[in-house]
Amino acid sequence: MRISGFTTVRPNMAETRTYEDFMKFLSVKPARLGLVSTLYDQYTITHLTEALQNIYTKGKAKNGFKDIDSFVVEWNIAVNRIKRVPILRVEGDGCNGADILFYFPENYYQKFDTFIIEKTRDLIIVMNRPQRLRDNEFLVVGKINDSDYTSAIDPSALAGEMTRFVTNYMPELHEEGKLLEVLLCIALLRLF
Repeated sequence: MRISGFTTVRPNMAETRTYEDFMKFLSVKPARLGLVSTLYDQYTITHLTEALQNIYTKGKAKNGFKDIDSFVVEWNIAVNRIKRVPILRVEGDGCNGADILFYFPENYYQKFDTFIIEKTRDLIIVMNRPQRLRDNEFLVVGKINDSDYTSAIDPSALAGEMTRFVTNYMPELHEEGKLLEVLLCIALLRLF
């Protein structure tokens, strides 16, 4: 017997979201997981899963209990508290993979963070730790996160535009992680 296709039939198909729907949404661009899971600390996917455990009700049934629909995943997310950081000024256009110098009024983006410029929808990955120039000015070196080197930005049009954090692409065996691991080992050796 040969299976040529697979179809999922769920109750309330138009109203519910399942694991499969989220995987279709996130598998195209996995960077969206950071956006979904970091909107609020108390509403992360892990926290919601642990809080729900085995109980889910949508109103009270006649006998006081309701069957659990195992395919239902629902929540509302208010997005009015997402931190947005304005750009003071920009130097460089990022053409041919060149560095772009971003100046921000606060120390917010760290090395390997990815942020989006809301006006142009360009993704930028931070390549260094922020450098403090003044109390209200920090320099961040970034590159355009794109599939080719033909992308460029207009630095003169970005002053005052808002940015927001998307995700962090920290390499698995990065220098900071090794240093932190060594320091933790030293601290543990001192305890024993």
